[in-house]
Amino acid sequence: MANATNKKHFVIIVPGLGDGVKNLQFATSYWHWFGLTPRVHSVGWRDGEDFQPKLNRLITLIDSYAQNGNTVSLVGTSAGGSAVLNAFSKRRHTVHRVINVCGRLQVGTHEGFRSFEFCTQSSPAFAQSVQLREKIQTFLTPRDKQKIMTVRSLFFDDAVPSDTTIIKGAINTTVPIIGHIPSIACSLTFLSQPLLIFLKEGI
Repeated sequence: MANATNKKHFVIIVPGLGDGVKNLQFATSYWHWFGLTPRVHSVGWRDGEDFQPKLNRLITLIDSYAQNGNTVSLVGTSAGGSAVLNAFSKRRHTVHRVINVCGRLQVGTHEGFRSFEFCTQSSPAFAQSVQLREKIQTFLTPRDKQKIMTVRSLFFDDAVPSDTTIIKGAINTTVPIIGHIPSIACSLTFLSQPLLIFLKEGI
């Protein structure tokens, strides 16, 4: 059994369609100052594989980090948002907190370049992830939802419609930034305080 002082709070961060691992590693590298241990996990959105095996690997990763009494939280950016919510639904008693940063969680009714069809055309796995996330919505309890935070652009997200990013009953927040990538970047860096506080709550 690990000593309490040796236990860690791992934060598994799942990137979006571009699988920007290095960018997220850089953006969250200072989180260790707040007692967090960030680990970026690429799911490979565009490798042609279905979403289910990707989800299985993410769940296995959660289980491995949770050994010896460690705390595990999840953060998904963009397409990674639906992935971490799907993983949370399978490990809701293991995962401490989960945050969706500008990620599409619903198919929605939008048309054009922000439609579900357009945004998922390069990744069937992403489409499957969003559709699965919608199916599990009814199984989330009020207690589950208190473990969930969503973050979206206050003004305009050029890739993900704001109404597809939120979960009713969860902690839904905004950042005063315009644009998809800038909103994600600022949420993880100089506007990260609400996220860091949320991740640390209850420990």
